[in-house]
Amino acid sequence: MSRCRGFFGGSGSGLMARPEVVQEILKMVGRDAAATTVCYIGTATYDLPKFKEAQTGGFSTAGCKVTELKVAIESPSSAEMSTAVGEADVVVVSGGNTLFATDRWNKLELSAVLRRAWNDGSCVMAGGSAGAIWVFDGGHSDSADPHYFKQAMLSPEWGTDADPSTADKSWEYIRVPALGFLPGLVCPHHDRTQSNGTPRSLDFDAMLLRHPGEQGVAIDHWAALVTEGDNYRVFTVQGDSGSLMPDGSLTADGAGLPAIWTKEVVDQVVKTTLAPKEGKLADLLRPATDITQDPRADLVRKANPE
Repeated sequence: MSRCRGFFGGSGSGLMARPEVVQEILKMVGRDAAATTVCYIGTATYDLPKFKEAQTGGFSTAGCKVTELKVAIESPSSAEMSTAVGEADVVVVSGGNTLFATDRWNKLELSAVLRRAWNDGSCVMAGGSAGAIWVFDGGHSDSADPHYFKQAMLSPEWGTDADPSTADKSWEYIRVPALGFLPGLVCPHHDRTQSNGTPRSLDFDAMLLRHPGEQGVAIDHWAALVTEGDNYRVFTVQGDSGSLMPDGSLTADGAGLPAIWTKEVVDQVVKTTLAPKEGKLADLLRPATDITQDPRADLVRKANPE
């Protein structure tokens, strides 16, 4: 029986800031908040402090001890990384630029540290958006958006009216490789449309047609896949929007309720299935029959170097 535990949401800062999400994760830990250590890894947002506060502030309020493992610019030793992750009851991985984060982790061998913790079940892995993609085979990602490049985000102009990185709306979603702890090609923010004007749900279908050997896992902005050992359940934030309509159909305009869907290419058509509220993880996710890397990822690496 697997001991792996995870909370993987469709959004990063938005979802992780919700008190009900914090409580759900603490229930998975199974100990008093005052005795719980949360390690934050903010590589995907270049270790910027405001994103740490947004995604761990709720844990601090609940009484948890919050630590941080910075690797976006710093290069801690293997022993330092192992200690930071090993002492944690929860590892929170930020949203942001997935491709930059996983490349950096592979270079520093943090990936191996995280894999050991995942296999041991020693902590709950949690996060949304990029903080969910990293654990799967790959993801439908906005890592090509110049607004989330390192140079842009570290600029004092980022997020202001003077921010030049918001001007380019021509970027495309790309398939990014991830660490492969769970099978599947995952799409966070599945019910949302970002600055390029393309609904993620529709673009994800097009991506799957280019990568038909992989199963798609579509997680709405206010939903999360919760894994505990061999079992899973779907977590949703009550009162928020999503893609599930009352008749069980999928809408791309966010007019429904939060949900998770699986998608597969059958006879060159994307078949979409609503994920049951709970069940066996092996019944929900299937291993890929073929994984083809997206050549555009290398172009993005050159545009957003370390």
